[in-house]
Amino acid sequence: MRRGLGSIRWLALLWALGAGLGCMTIHEEVQPLRETTLTVARSAGDVTLSWIGVRGTYYTVMFADAMGGRARWQILPDAINIPAIVSGEPIIVHDRVAPNRPRYYRLTQDRKPLLP
Repeated sequence: MRRGLGSIRWLALLWALGAGLGCMTIHEEVQPLRETTLTVARSAGDVTLSWIGVRGTYYTVMFADAMGGRARWQILPDAINIPAIVSGEPIIVHDRVAPNRPRYYRLTQDRKPLLP
């Protein structure tokens, strides 16, 4: 019985050492695709967001009703994975917000669509 318990300990030690040898740290530096300016125009409750698209890039507009630590960023409905078909053409998105309510926007971009 003692021999079996010792074998289990030995196997556990080998497994722990093997697991430790298989670990490594990977450093990945993320470079922005390109700087993009998001223009926001508001008239009463109508908000128009626009930017210049780059072919092969997918854009998603996010919004929050507060800034800082209280910000809860959400994807703007109908503004997810917007593909830029042609470079240099404006992409325009609309939003409706109560006139007295603040809203903040940000634009994300990637070479592939976001997963839903």
